Amino acid sequence: MSFHKRYINKGNIISIYNSQGIEGLKKYFTADALIVENGIDTDAIVDCLTEDDDTKLKGLINNLTKNSTSNEHHE
Repeated sequence: MSFHKRYINKGNIISIYNSQGIEGLKKYFTADALIVENGIDTDAIVDCLTEDDDTKLKGLINNLTKNSTSNEHHE
């Protein structure tokens, strides 16, 4: 039996959400361990998994996409 871990960063959250939606993200977050990049709201991920609360997860996605768009304009 192997230990299944996922590295979570802004890019893969946005990419998976755009291609698979909230349900795809929930599936992606299912692992033995999540290694999360700094600056990502881990409470939103935990709430989504433990309480089936999509509200915080949608807020996280909105913040990440807003930040990605504003970063593109500053480059």
